[in-house]
Amino acid sequence: MSEIKKLIKRLSPLLDEDSEVFRELMTFFSANAKIEMHWDDLTKFLKDNRTYQVVRVSGNSYKDCVYALVDNYPEMLESIGMLRYYKAPAGHIKWEEVEAAEIAMGNELTMNAYGWEPDAWTIFENNALEEASAPEDKKGDHSLVAIVALDSLL
Repeated sequence: MSEIKKLIKRLSPLLDEDSEVFRELMTFFSANAKIEMHWDDLTKFLKDNRTYQVVRVSGNSYKDCVYALVDNYPEMLESIGMLRYYKAPAGHIKWEEVEAAEIAMGNELTMNAYGWEPDAWTIFENNALEEASAPEDKKGDHSLVAIVALDSLL
């Protein structure tokens, strides 16, 4: 069993391994991430009195993904922690576009984001095979997967 899997099981023993949240946490902390994440973020994320949700959005740019998240899932504004990853189309990652998307995220969520525990992101690069097998309307799309913690006491 991988170290990250053991840590998830220890921090949140009731989180089912077959759940979408568990799978996305495993992806977020995987070795394929272009930015290595600190396990301390997982410790901050998996706390008592939280419920978790996974939200997926896509768009023509990373910034489109941020706006789709904010516009289509306004309940995310009430989150108390978020781990998110972008998935780039095949080819070179345009880091300046990712940075612009993260600035947009901060601008959209200024009311609550500063209290999020944690607020972390990374990115994965699609390979050419994934791109080739994507439906025509999804080729070249960027995507964002947000793993969100909500206060279960609300």
